[in-house]
Amino acid sequence: MIYIALAVLVLYAVVKVKIYHTRYWPEIIRVTNIQLTAVDSIIYQSDSLLIPINYKGSIDLRDVNPDKRKDLFIMHILPAIVITRERLMDDLHHVDFIEDRINQKKSLSRSDSLFLVSIKQRYETDSLSELKKRIYPHPVSLVLTQAILESGWGTSSIFRNGNNIFGIMSFSSDDPRSQMPFIEGDDDRYLRTYNSIAESVDHYFLFIGTVSSYKKFRQKRWEGGASTQLVRYLGRYHDHSEQYAEMAQSIIVSNNLERYDNISINPKYIGTETLESFLMKY
Repeated sequence: MIYIALAVLVLYAVVKVKIYHTRYWPEIIRVTNIQLTAVDSIIYQSDSLLIPINYKGSIDLRDVNPDKRKDLFIMHILPAIVITRERLMDDLHHVDFIEDRINQKKSLSRSDSLFLVSIKQRYETDSLSELKKRIYPHPVSLVLTQAILESGWGTSSIFRNGNNIFGIMSFSSDDPRSQMPFIEGDDDRYLRTYNSIAESVDHYFLFIGTVSSYKKFRQKRWEGGASTQLVRYLGRYHDHSEQYAEMAQSIIVSNNLERYDNISINPKYIGTETLESFLMKY
């Protein structure tokens, strides 16, 4: 009986190792949900290790002291930005894994094949090299800068009522959206609305990753451009003035936003999908 038990154990170990090396095991981030009831609900984070938090609900920062408002706004949206970037990098590593197996003429697991089909559809490309450029996220400081410009440090109506941090427009009646204030002579214009900050950040990265006018921007960020360099490739970002890049650079420098570019999620909140959790899904 002992020999049989040992044989079964060895067989299990061999199968597990084989599965591990023939499919990608995604990263799991343990996120804490916090319901916003007041500005004091927002947790202050360091600029090195982040506690992953998903804030639910909304708050009004308009009556908060301007200096405190800046800190609160950054702390409010920072977790969603860092978590989304971490997940994008995990997707990028997944694509790298798949590309390596294809180059070695090895078969793909069912889960990897499904992932590849899904992510190609999401980013609207069949090219793996182009896909990686579209997924690869830009620095935290630039995301924060655009959030600041587009929401007025969290005071805009569409941010407070629709979680739209980046002023993203809607051109389809199928979108969840809100009509912009009427301007005489203009056609009806709409802004996207989102259920959460996290959803807004996720769509923003997808927007930058797929819209054709940001192709040069994507190439420059793939080459490792810093935020102060990348802003020059954002054009006027919607209908803003031609001084958009100068305004963005000024915000980055004056608020020392590049200190967040090396922030990472505290490792104790990150794990890897296990064989057990994988088998539970299939």
